[in-house]
Amino acid sequence: MTRRAAIHRAAPCTLRATFRAAFCVATCAAVCAALLALVGCGHGGRPARPDWVIRSRLVFLTADLRAARPAPPAGSYRLWFPFVLGDFYGAPGTGDFVQASIHRDGRFEVDLNRSLHDLLVSLEPTHFMLSFLRLSPPDARMARLAPATLQADGIDPIGRTDWVDLDSRERLMLVYVDRPARITGYTVARGTPIGYDLRFAAAGYAWVRIRASAEHGIFYSVVPRPKHLVLAVTPAQD
Repeated sequence: MTRRAAIHRAAPCTLRATFRAAFCVATCAAVCAALLALVGCGHGGRPARPDWVIRSRLVFLTADLRAARPAPPAGSYRLWFPFVLGDFYGAPGTGDFVQASIHRDGRFEVDLNRSLHDLLVSLEPTHFMLSFLRLSPPDARMARLAPATLQADGIDPIGRTDWVDLDSRERLMLVYVDRPARITGYTVARGTPIGYDLRFAAAGYAWVRIRASAEHGIFYSVVPRPKHLVLAVTPAQD
C-alpha cells in the first residue's frame, strides 16, 4: 500500500475520532451549563444569594407612613438605585447598577447579585459625615443602596423614597459591608437621643431599622428582612 493510499484510508477514522471528541466536548459543556443553572451563580463566579433578590412594590404614603395617597400617573416617574459610598448619608457615588422597571401595579424586582461586581470595584474608604460614629475594624468598607423616584424624563425626585416595613411602619436602610464589622455611636441632637449599634456578622447586605419614639429617641439596629417590605414615596421634605 502506498503512503498516499494509507493516508486516504486513515482519513475517515481520523474524522470520526475528531467528531467524537467534539461531541464529547459539546456534551460536557452542556452538562456543565445545566449544573451551573441549577446551582445558580452570581457574577464573578460567586454563588448567587437568593436573599439578595428583592421582590417588592412601590407605594405612595403620607409623611407619617400611615395612609396611602394618590399615585402620580403611570409612566411619569422611574426608579433609580445608586449607592452612597463609605457612609450612610451624602450624595450617591455610583450610577444606577440595578435598573429595575416598575409594573403597572407597582411591583418591581431588584437582583443585587448582578450588581455586586460593580459595587465592589466602586467601594471607597469609610468616612462618616456624623463625627460621633465609630467603625470596627476601621478599614472596613460600606455602602448604602439609596433608592430614589425621579421624573420619567428628568432628574428631579418626586418625593422622599425609603424602604418601609408595613407591619411596624418603620423606615429601613439597606447597607453593604465588605467584612464583619460593627458601627456604634451616640449623641443628643436638639434634645433627642440618637444611637447606632449595628453588628454585621458577615460580609454582605443587611437591613438597618430606624426606630423612632418620643420616649427613647432614634435608634438604629440590624434586623432581619421584614416580611412585608415596600419602597415608599412620601411628600418631599422642605
